[in-house]
Amino acid sequence: MIMKIKYLYIALVLFSLVGCKKFLDIVPKDKFIPTTVEDYENMLNFATVTTYGDYYEDLITDDAFLPEGEPGNLYTKQRLSNRKIYQFDKNAFGEGDNDVLWSEGYKRLFYFNTVINNIMEAQGGSEANKRSIRAEALLGRALEHLLLVNVYAQHYDQATAATEPGIPLVLEADISAKHRRNTIKEVYDQVIADLTSATNDLPLNAKLNRFRGRKAGAYALLSRVYLFMGEYGKALEKANETLGLYSTLANMNNYKVIIPGPFPFVPGTPVGWTDVPRGIDHPEAIVARTFLRPFGLGQDVCASAELTALFGNDDQRWTLYYANGWPPAPPFNYMTRYGVKIFLRGDFFNNALNTPEVYLTRAECRARTNNLQGALDDVNLLRKNRIVPAAYKVFTTADFDNDAEKVLRFVLEERRRELAFTGLRLMDLKRLNKETRFAKTIKHTAEGREYILPPNSPNYLRQIWPAASVMNPDWQLNP
Repeated sequence: MIMKIKYLYIALVLFSLVGCKKFLDIVPKDKFIPTTVEDYENMLNFATVTTYGDYYEDLITDDAFLPEGEPGNLYTKQRLSNRKIYQFDKNAFGEGDNDVLWSEGYKRLFYFNTVINNIMEAQGGSEANKRSIRAEALLGRALEHLLLVNVYAQHYDQATAATEPGIPLVLEADISAKHRRNTIKEVYDQVIADLTSATNDLPLNAKLNRFRGRKAGAYALLSRVYLFMGEYGKALEKANETLGLYSTLANMNNYKVIIPGPFPFVPGTPVGWTDVPRGIDHPEAIVARTFLRPFGLGQDVCASAELTALFGNDDQRWTLYYANGWPPAPPFNYMTRYGVKIFLRGDFFNNALNTPEVYLTRAECRARTNNLQGALDDVNLLRKNRIVPAAYKVFTTADFDNDAEKVLRFVLEERRRELAFTGLRLMDLKRLNKETRFAKTIKHTAEGREYILPPNSPNYLRQIWPAASVMNPDWQLNP
């Protein structure tokens, strides 16, 4: 059921328990009204809640390349809004379009708030179990707010965060509530508060599966928050706390290509032709989610020439997640024509919280706080699980002339290799553009024209979805 909400225009499939009791004082026919602890816990298992992000944001980055022309066209097969994002057009979505990052993100926030607002008064269950379920919803709410503020607002800057518009903070499961664009600082403060509260009650091990929350997930997200804020000491502390609870890395040398591409689909085999586990089963997943399109941009984008140059053929990520051609036969060879590979990862991978990101966050924080060998130790450990054994090398500070900036750049390159097309590159570009030494201009070519995205451009900010802003004329739009 799609409901046009007075203020936020959020698609919902549930009525608010609070709203129904307040205005109707009855259980409407054919509407699910949670009343028991089991009802609320089951909301955390709904398919809507296990998705995250929209994967389109990666099209704005320097990792993406969309070839034009046939065969091998990847540009015109994209919907118009995606082509606009690739052209750095912040007004990619019209009022009649569905910006799923906004609509699905706020839908999930409604689910989480329904749990947060009501679980403690639900029927049955122990106090401890209720608090644990509430903590999982707090983690989910923090995950959504952090993503939304980083796509629709400027990157966090201590000097301006208290005045720059962020996104509407939604903390109540009330579909008729009036909202405003909270400041970036208010959003970050709420995310930190939610996660800090969640750490007290989250279980050490996820219930049921990896889509459910656990304590290491709250610490992992806090490490991301503080990294985005440039508070490297705090980010390092939270990364250490995460890895103290869960630190598993999977050796990608143990995975292989098992079928020759995503077509034809063979029931029971991964869509992406490898035996890499799905996100829900992957040993590196701390808290799992998938894109609405479970394999994200897989089959829809090529690695840019710049991203391609960062990989070597001895890197299993390059072997397992990218391919020269596009099945089915006759295969088109992107490497031959463009010198790049198509991104074909299709293992329903986890785009939420994984151990490799936490190791890389710790490595970056160590490099920035002059623990250079400690930073390299983290990268070495990750690469030992990514590079074929015959080519694996242990790096020391001497390999980088004991130069802190060279080590940091190496760590950032490894972060880019590892996290490509998982939805994090946009945030990394925005935060690194704050430092003159890392600021960069991105160029995309489409329809015979070159599009340019300068550092700190307002075009990094996706415009507030018109379907929401038209109903809230007092909201300040992005420049």
